[in-house]
Amino acid sequence: MGGASPRLYSAACERNKGPILEVLRSHLVKSPRLPARILELACGSGQHCAFLAGHLAKDGLVQRWFPTDLGISEKRSSVEGYVTEEPGASDVVELPARELDASQEAWAEEVKDLQLTDIYVSNLTHISPWEATVGLLSGAGKVLPPQGLVIIYGPFKVDFNHTSESNAAFDESLQSRDPRWGYRDVSEIEEEASKHGLELVQTISMPANNKTLLLRKG
Repeated sequence: MGGASPRLYSAACERNKGPILEVLRSHLVKSPRLPARILELACGSGQHCAFLAGHLAKDGLVQRWFPTDLGISEKRSSVEGYVTEEPGASDVVELPARELDASQEAWAEEVKDLQLTDIYVSNLTHISPWEATVGLLSGAGKVLPPQGLVIIYGPFKVDFNHTSESNAAFDESLQSRDPRWGYRDVSEIEEEASKHGLELVQTISMPANNKTLLLRKG
């Protein structure tokens, strides 16, 4: 009998990976730098990494996908498990996944040689201190080329209001676990991004009261 699978599992990842793929497809196809070289922050289990990279590679839209996370040693085997089982993913995903702490300014220097075109991040802004979002945007401003995209998926407040009762309840539970966590307002992201040469060009409504923010390097 085989041992237990090393793959971690997120039901939310399974539900949202399809809609996220369609957003990436529709916007990467307009990029002046194809195929793309994408840095993923907070890759978690690797479900998004494998699925998105595998499908986008088949479309000819991705040349290389670099998964990273904080505390990656606990997740590397999961990421590898998903990547090796997703058709086409292992051809473009760099393994092993890298350690990256977005709140530390040094991260941009660590990836400067990867010739990145875009950055993708899912469910980081609300399950981390604000410093992680600031670091994400600051580093992106340093490493992305002109017209490069930062694609941020997750739940957000709009005009400092929750978009659903379930989001309000989840935000409260996050802050009870760590007062530094919690939903960010779209305007807060936009304001911070502008400090680093990034412009919020589109806010896309997603299933389950989530959004995808598209930020472009000037």
